[in-house]
Amino acid sequence: MGLKTLGVFLFVVVAAACASGGAAPVSTSPSKPVAQRDRSVITMDELRDPALVGQSILDAIKTLRPNFLSSRGTQTIPFDGNNGVVDEESGKVHASIDDSGVLPLEDLKRIPVGSVVEVRLLSPAAAMQRFGGSAKTGAVIVVRTM
Repeated sequence: MGLKTLGVFLFVVVAAACASGGAAPVSTSPSKPVAQRDRSVITMDELRDPALVGQSILDAIKTLRPNFLSSRGTQTIPFDGNNGVVDEESGKVHASIDDSGVLPLEDLKRIPVGSVVEVRLLSPAAAMQRFGGSAKTGAVIVVRTM
């Protein structure tokens, strides 16, 4: 092996050693795993946002998850076989505070955001299963306070 060939050989060996050792692999993922946000739950961490200080929980819901407030529309309840009675509350979103039963959504205006631990939206089916007919075939926003 000539001196020139030996020099090229050593260069390749040293370059390969440097490339495989030394630097740590670059990671594009964050150092902490990012939790998937549950779209049907507002957590206490989200509620502690300084922009929400002094608001009611209803205002916070309007800001964080406006989709919680979407109603299904009123339902007609069959009456006497031919005619129906329109139930103005059916299909509307209602509330429940600390398992108090189903309440009007407006009751959430009196609850300060700082006193709430969690807000969870129950689908109409889940609300009917949990609260029965008082859910009025609509979703129910369940609020847990401290």
